[in-house]
Amino acid sequence: MIYPIELETEWLSLARQATGCANDCDSLANLEKIVARMSDQFTVARPDSFKDYTADSRALAAYGVFFFPQTFMRMRAGLREWRVAAGEPIFSIFSNKNGAFRILDLGCGTGASTLAAAMELRDQAVALTAVDHSPQALACLRSLFDATRGNLCPATTLETVPHDARADGVSGVFDIILASFVVNELFLTAEDAVIERWLRAQLARLSPHGALILVEPAGATTCERIQRLRNVFAKDSSVAILAPCPHDLPCPLFGAERGWCHDVRSWRVPHSVNLINRNMFRSVQDLKHGLLILRRQTPGNTPPPWRQNADCFRMIAPMKRTKGCITTCGCFGDGTLRDVEIMTRALNHTQKDALMSFDRGDIFRAVGGRVLGDGRTRRVDALEPLCAAPQNPA
Repeated sequence: MIYPIELETEWLSLARQATGCANDCDSLANLEKIVARMSDQFTVARPDSFKDYTADSRALAAYGVFFFPQTFMRMRAGLREWRVAAGEPIFSIFSNKNGAFRILDLGCGTGASTLAAAMELRDQAVALTAVDHSPQALACLRSLFDATRGNLCPATTLETVPHDARADGVSGVFDIILASFVVNELFLTAEDAVIERWLRAQLARLSPHGALILVEPAGATTCERIQRLRNVFAKDSSVAILAPCPHDLPCPLFGAERGWCHDVRSWRVPHSVNLINRNMFRSVQDLKHGLLILRRQTPGNTPPPWRQNADCFRMIAPMKRTKGCITTCGCFGDGTLRDVEIMTRALNHTQKDALMSFDRGDIFRAVGGRVLGDGRTRRVDALEPLCAAPQNPA
């Protein structure tokens, strides 16, 4: 996936202004230590609350150059999965109603997820509503939107609302509600029951075909919390789980000592991110995140054919090449967790490389094969991608 050059250009300009440097190399070098501190705060330190980076122009620029692109692309991956997992010609359904496609972004910050939605749905008339407690963050979002709208999302409008996302006060019905890193930041120490009530409140204001898209950091604490909440909703017949699972059964990965459920997505790392990372050596090549997409179970919401299908699975481990085969692990549509094995003796180099290029989180149909004697490994003849990131997407 490719991060828009228009957004990269805007953030580089803000970085030069914040640092007073005349060129990008100097300005990014000036921000490097701030990025390192913020990275530690987001991943290692795990404070009881997160400092508002928008209050300082240099911290804001540091966030925008390094973290904003990653958040943008994580949500864009989630939106692409929603379009496939919804299971219908989704826009023809929404186009039957009057007005624009309504999107609410809760805890939007500087708008990475907001603008990801605007770009991903750029061919639709979209009305964005972005909520955040920080006026500075909303002002930055407005500036980015105004500067890039013509190229990225010409049919989109934006309303910003300065409010706490936990009780935003925004009325109306929405087709998509976005929550990117919101549970991690706003409900950091909250009990699961508190988060569940908040999520149910969001589900209640979705349109009949609407979806709630939750993206969280890929750590054990955050992702296991999503898995617990996902299992609560799996027991509720009024709620449908669109992702990450290909089924509504209890999560077989939860408590299975195989790690926690998360996606890993490949992307083309922007030059500015590589440049500011030249001495920090942070892992930026792959985007890791937890994902949960929910919607209300209403008449006419048809699931895709790969849900509840015992031949279809979500890849929950990276592909590994061993002697004579390529292996991974899958969460199957019948709620089972299986190792998956593809023999390579009949495959050429191109076919092997194609298999190795798939990301954790992609969905496949297992073609042919059988379950081996150990009872947990399925050897397959081939894999048919059903919901996989394009190898060279725009």
